[in-house]
Amino acid sequence: MNKAQLFAGVVGVFAAASVMAQGTIDFSNIKTAGRPKIFDKDGTTAIAGANFLVDILVKNPTSGNFESVTKSGAAYTGSAPLTGANAGLFSGGTLVVPFVAPDAKADVKVRAWDVTSGASYASALYKNEISFSIDKLGGAGSPPTLPAVIANFTSFALVPEPSTYALAALGLGGLLLFRRK
Repeated sequence: MNKAQLFAGVVGVFAAASVMAQGTIDFSNIKTAGRPKIFDKDGTTAIAGANFLVDILVKNPTSGNFESVTKSGAAYTGSAPLTGANAGLFSGGTLVVPFVAPDAKADVKVRAWDVTSGASYASALYKNEISFSIDKLGGAGSPPTLPAVIANFTSFALVPEPSTYALAALGLGGLLLFRRK
């Protein structure tokens, strides 16, 4: 075996290892300092229960797009916020980020929406998201490090889609026009 073949073999092993590397995130705001919450449209009532979903997207460094992550090998679909004294908090467990290596920085978006106004984030009338970075994903070493906590998460409230405001303005304009006649 010559030096070029040996070098190619070593590069191949490292490339395969980097592709197989998977970082982990503890998708929960319970462990975040100050326990920041997600609030409903009024900005004061913490969201709770099955009428709301919270999910996470992570930026794929290769494509530059925000993509879904996995839980136990399947695409993660979202978590209903906790109820009672823990309203506004969520706990989705350990999620695997197949396209970001352990110990690497990850840009993430946490999204929340009212499922009674739309089944998906895209179709919901009441929704919002927050973007931030996680400095270092978990999952490196043997045994693997603990999943990264979403430490930079801050509170936010759901807001109506701009189209909701437009529809309300159109209705108000119609009422005013009707009243003038």
